[in-house]
Amino acid sequence: MKCNEILEYLNNLYPPELAMDWDNSGFLLGRKDVEVKRILIVLDITNSVLDYAKEKKIDLIISHHPVIFSSIKRITNETLLGNYILEILENNISVIAVHTNFDIANGGMADIAKEKLSLTNTRPLEVTAIKDGKELGVGKIGDLKKALSLDELVSLIKEKFNLEKVAVFGRENIKGKISRIAISPGSGKGMYKHALAEVDVLITGDITHHEGLDASNEGICIIDATHYGLEHIFIEKIEDDLKKFDDINIFKFKNTNPVEIV
Repeated sequence: MKCNEILEYLNNLYPPELAMDWDNSGFLLGRKDVEVKRILIVLDITNSVLDYAKEKKIDLIISHHPVIFSSIKRITNETLLGNYILEILENNISVIAVHTNFDIANGGMADIAKEKLSLTNTRPLEVTAIKDGKELGVGKIGDLKKALSLDELVSLIKEKFNLEKVAVFGRENIKGKISRIAISPGSGKGMYKHALAEVDVLITGDITHHEGLDASNEGICIIDATHYGLEHIFIEKIEDDLKKFDDINIFKFKNTNPVEIV
């Protein structure tokens, strides 16, 4: 199968026009007309990922986070990004990123997170698009199957997203059982403001000291499950999407989480 056929298939599932303006999703490196037999699915491209890709003779990497985000004036081995690009091209590997279009599209990140926690009566946390008369956007707000204490909710998140630990900001704001929550996989900077009027808890990642302090003072509790901790569900979903292609071997690199909470 050609690389451009895989790109077209992914674009049909996760339309690129849904991506945020600042994003750089899509076909980023390589040649669209090359034959693809071995695909590696990752959240991020790192040195370890590229070592693995070379070992497995990967033809195409499908990543969630784009390896190239902004304009580049030069590509040399003097920078980390330059080394990544040179190594990818020298080993005849192509790269497709499926980023915020995956976060927003039907069946993508927001919907998977909703299903993981069995949320009902949902709506997007931040509406970014309307498609076929339906609001789409980043994250979800929805009702839990039953009201839970904060500790019970933390246990549910750990179980459903296969996590050992999370960080909690603003525990003091929770006075009783929690029935309606918000979840925004990935970086949740500023996202609590979309949830303030409707929920007591936001589940997200990348919360800094000051962001957590501000959210706590505004009356909301944030559960920080790390950026990777909530978004690794991308890997299993893209693998499932590609299973229809019998002539492709699929590989996964599951851990590019730079955070270890001990």
